[in-house]
Amino acid sequence: MQTSLPTLRCRALVSLGFCASLLCVCRVDSQFVQPSPPPVSLKSQPDMFLRANDTFALDLLKKTHEDTPERNIVVAPLPVSLIFAAIWDGTQDVESAKEFRAAFHWDQDFATPMGGKMVLTRFAKPKPYPKPRTARPKPDPDLLRYLQSGKPEELWLSAAFLYRGEGSLSQDFIDRVTYDFGLPFRAVGERTPQSEILLKNWDASLPMPNVTGYNDFWVTSFTHLRTSWAGNTFVGAKSEKQDFHLRSGDVVQAEFIKSEFEIYPYVRTDQFEAVMLTCWQATILLVLPPPDGTIEQLEAAYAKSNNLIEPLLVQREGDVRLPPFHFSFEANFRNSLEKMGVHRIFNDPDTLLAMAPKRSGGELSGVVQKTEITVDENGIRADAGTIVHGVYGGVMGVQSPFHMTLDRPFLFIIRDNVTRALLFAGVVTNPTVQ
Repeated sequence: MQTSLPTLRCRALVSLGFCASLLCVCRVDSQFVQPSPPPVSLKSQPDMFLRANDTFALDLLKKTHEDTPERNIVVAPLPVSLIFAAIWDGTQDVESAKEFRAAFHWDQDFATPMGGKMVLTRFAKPKPYPKPRTARPKPDPDLLRYLQSGKPEELWLSAAFLYRGEGSLSQDFIDRVTYDFGLPFRAVGERTPQSEILLKNWDASLPMPNVTGYNDFWVTSFTHLRTSWAGNTFVGAKSEKQDFHLRSGDVVQAEFIKSEFEIYPYVRTDQFEAVMLTCWQATILLVLPPPDGTIEQLEAAYAKSNNLIEPLLVQREGDVRLPPFHFSFEANFRNSLEKMGVHRIFNDPDTLLAMAPKRSGGELSGVVQKTEITVDENGIRADAGTIVHGVYGGVMGVQSPFHMTLDRPFLFIIRDNVTRALLFAGVVTNPTVQ
């Protein structure tokens, strides 16, 4: 195997774990009137970054679902946005920068690094809580019944850049990305097997996407969410079988749980019916297309305008019948990103020349993500692992109550309660399939 710095081909991998897992492979080579949005100058940098992530997420969901229309699907867009923002920070290729701006909706260059860094700071993995020095009182049983999952409330995201060969990457690139995003860099052995590198640097409790072929660098990211319903949304809910109508017209029997009759943010129009349910760490927006519409039409409309639904939600009394779902989804997002206009970083080594000048630049080989998600009477549990890898050198009102039943394919959006960052977006086509 040729190992000289100028000619060694190297692949890179980025991974994220949060109820979903993503891998990006790279190669290195030679009726309502909405208020007007505030002026750009009045928007905070994190807000600009997160709003861009919203639009990117809905585009990514739509493009990816086009390839697998019959499957349950979930994507974790935030790690993809963060990883590409870090890579973009290290490229001097003007044409690639144009592609990134268009696909990721980064209208203001100055906002991207600082916005990304502040988002990562918000989602930093918490340090272990100090052990109590005295015996702790037993938890109040009346409180515990609201924490159905029995798991601690957790929400965090982390990322790291792994690369073969000390000195292979430009120190200017390392310093800039470390300063702008806070990503740690770790050099690994030139001949260390990829499987050994990933296992050593991977959180074993999170799903790992499948990475194939030889790679020289990997950007790994983990996203982790554990949260229970706030209040008594599904406390004491008993499951009942009910018909669920598939895209094909077939009907399957699925388990459904019914929420408490309570006040929820809700809206129904001729384009969709939507409700938002709240957990301690996050919210989930559940959206049904109209009876005569399709999930694809809903995805397309939402991708065209990401303010289509949430600004219309109003407080209404009602209840929700939800089919609990649990499934995993793994995909390579390269095809979706290329359909969104990102091409050069997959084909032109000059795109990453500023990152690895001693290795003649580089190319991304792919973006792979694996996600595992569960939504049931206990709350939301989601984990995602993302890896980007590549090679060096070129390879409320007084109204009647609502009763919403999610008995046909529906879309869901999960957001962080603090920043309103879009963490997961997906479609359930068949809740009986894992």
